[in-house]
Amino acid sequence: MLDVIIDTNVLAAALLRPEGSNAKALREILADSDRFNPCYSSVIIAEYEDALSRPLFTGRGLGTEALQLLELIKELGEEVIPKPVYAAVYPDRTDRPFLEAAVYVNGLLLTNNLKVFPFADVTVMAPEAFLDWLKTQAAK
Repeated sequence: MLDVIIDTNVLAAALLRPEGSNAKALREILADSDRFNPCYSSVIIAEYEDALSRPLFTGRGLGTEALQLLELIKELGEEVIPKPVYAAVYPDRTDRPFLEAAVYVNGLLLTNNLKVFPFADVTVMAPEAFLDWLKTQAAK
């Protein structure tokens, strides 16, 4: 089973474009609990809740859908308590919980911001690349 940390930008894009690659990747992860384990920390959940309760979503009538998505992630996923990772540079302080969780579970970090996670020993993948990877796995 692959532990997956899902960056907030993937959830946001999935809600805004339900037919886009972010939504497709998210559906694959949430639909296959034998292969994927969405992991999160309390700090990650707090960021999800903050970001998805903003007017960008509530103003478009997506508030309820955002709450349902968060509940589904909590129901299907696993809460982890990662240890701090000491790195020289973090472009954005909100990235740290995602990196720490990915290092802790030794899993995949799914994000649209590949450039902000150039850290060794972390597998970082964009939703499009994740979907391509799934296709190659299915062909085996």
